[in-house]
Amino acid sequence: MIQVFFRYSCICFLLITTSAFTSIDEDISVAKVFSDNMVVQQGLRIPVWGYAQPGVKIKVRLAGNTVQTSAGNDRRWVAHLPAMPYSGPHVIQVSGKHFTLNFTNVMVGEVWLASGQSNMEFSVGSVVDAENVATQANFPMIREFRVPKRISKTPLPDLDGGNWKICDSENVREFSAVAYFFAQAIHLKRKVAIGIIHASWGGTPVEAWTSADKLKTHADFQKIDTLLNTSEDWVQLQALSYKIDSIRDQTMLTADEGIKQRVHLPDYADANWQRTSYPIKTLGIKAPPYSFTWFRKTITISDADLGKDFKLLPGQMIESNIIYFNGVEIGRGMYQNKSYPISKSLIRSGKNVIAIRLLSQWGNGQLGNSHNNPMFLSLDSTVKISLEGEWLFNSTIEPPLHKAVDYQNMPSVLFNAMINPLIPYPIKGVIWYQGETNSGRYNQYKVLQPLLFNDWRTRWKLGDFPFLFVQLPGLVETSWQWMREAQAASLNYPNTGMAVSIDVGDAYDLHPRNKKPIGERLALLAQKIAYGENLVSTGPSYKSSLVIDTTIHIQFNNVGSGLISSDNTPLKNFLIAGKDHVFYKADARIVGDEIIVRSPQVGQPVAVRYAWEAIPTVNFYNKEGLPAVPFRTDDWHQ
Repeated sequence: MIQVFFRYSCICFLLITTSAFTSIDEDISVAKVFSDNMVVQQGLRIPVWGYAQPGVKIKVRLAGNTVQTSAGNDRRWVAHLPAMPYSGPHVIQVSGKHFTLNFTNVMVGEVWLASGQSNMEFSVGSVVDAENVATQANFPMIREFRVPKRISKTPLPDLDGGNWKICDSENVREFSAVAYFFAQAIHLKRKVAIGIIHASWGGTPVEAWTSADKLKTHADFQKIDTLLNTSEDWVQLQALSYKIDSIRDQTMLTADEGIKQRVHLPDYADANWQRTSYPIKTLGIKAPPYSFTWFRKTITISDADLGKDFKLLPGQMIESNIIYFNGVEIGRGMYQNKSYPISKSLIRSGKNVIAIRLLSQWGNGQLGNSHNNPMFLSLDSTVKISLEGEWLFNSTIEPPLHKAVDYQNMPSVLFNAMINPLIPYPIKGVIWYQGETNSGRYNQYKVLQPLLFNDWRTRWKLGDFPFLFVQLPGLVETSWQWMREAQAASLNYPNTGMAVSIDVGDAYDLHPRNKKPIGERLALLAQKIAYGENLVSTGPSYKSSLVIDTTIHIQFNNVGSGLISSDNTPLKNFLIAGKDHVFYKADARIVGDEIIVRSPQVGQPVAVRYAWEAIPTVNFYNKEGLPAVPFRTDDWHQ
């Protein structure tokens, strides 16, 4: 904790270097965003603030600069230290009449606010090659302040705790992965200390991060005052929600009713179970959004094949799952798409049963997908039994998993509790990874995302600081192509940049683990927008088009050193349509800095779309290795 209360009972001068102390007369607090190891923004005035009894005088010192201030009638005090260049380590000293408080190992460098939902919250400890990444993360000049999760109906003056942590192989595991890779790239390029203030919360919508005053300017949120002024105690209800979620989480760990009922055994009576066809999504079979579903599939093995070892390839499974073959567990995990060896000793003549217990959260449960070829295959490849077709399922075996109300998703509650208390801590800019939760309201998002960053810019009073955001990757069974377009609409505002992730996601995982390219692409944007470097910071983006006879010629911004096919094969995922609005697969060729698109099925072309589907396969880049931004030349509502 950083909040410090000072009380004294003797006539002595106290030198305090801890972060918690109490004083009877002066009753002074320092905002919790200040702590040892902090990074403050270079080149901008450095405000230090807190609360005290009205009239109490406070001095703040940094690197030979001393500023004196006093608490106003509202008890708030603020001292503005002069702007400083990159330097450190320093000590920020806050003192009153009877105490002195020192914040040590303070660096003057670059500070960025990282915010959003779960893909910003996603930690380094869960990324691809996480152990190796953590082992090499010896960067004492990179620090992160993690804003504690909290909600409030009204703007709060301070946070609920937190402290600045230095990047090392242990601490980094809990850092935001996107923010870490961003900070690492900036640090290595600019050789300055990088401070990340990390405020994110999985599953939350953009409106939760926007102030009520700003939201009221949107027609859909004009009644927000009525919502926020209800007598319900959302903080108390949120605490109850945590308890409900905790019970659910414990149930997920301990549920074993299926095993008790012997559901995994071959002779279990499943004749009354429901039937469906592979691939299977739990939403499609109307399983509750939070639930366990048991699946069973019977296959037949002939006597002639009993002496063979097999492997089971069930396809992509989302999320947590346990797989049994003839009653024996053969594998378990999360988000697998693996092969499972089946010893010949487990195989019976005639009836053999595959049983799978699958966990679904947020309705994301899935057994297989249209790209899989599920198979029970002998190791010598002489026996191939398809696992497509009918499967039996039952979602009522295990105890129900109750989901509490997510009060953190209410409008403005995260701005009030997690963003407002940070203001006016100077920042260089914002990196933002959010949009999944709002993807079903993509037209609204075209307005809501700019509302958010204009709201923050106004309140920080630092001008149009950079707002750099991540465009959503691909994901099966979504309409994210429309959300990606909604996000890109923010590029019409000054000092905004968009990191394209269409080529580094995971089509079957809402939380792709390959976060390094995302952080590095955000860093490229920062180098250009925030630091004024003359470089190519993004891939080709649509500029204009021209119909010439049976072709459409597309011009681009951000061509860089030239347009390429990344794998030297014909460009993929271009579509072309005529006046009938029917799109056909198109031939797309690079000619200089243009793409010429045509199709023999469209004699009079009108429109082109690129990467305009949920999970497009892409190979259109510039020579700098950055993927083209998905686009369309039409404005049709389909």
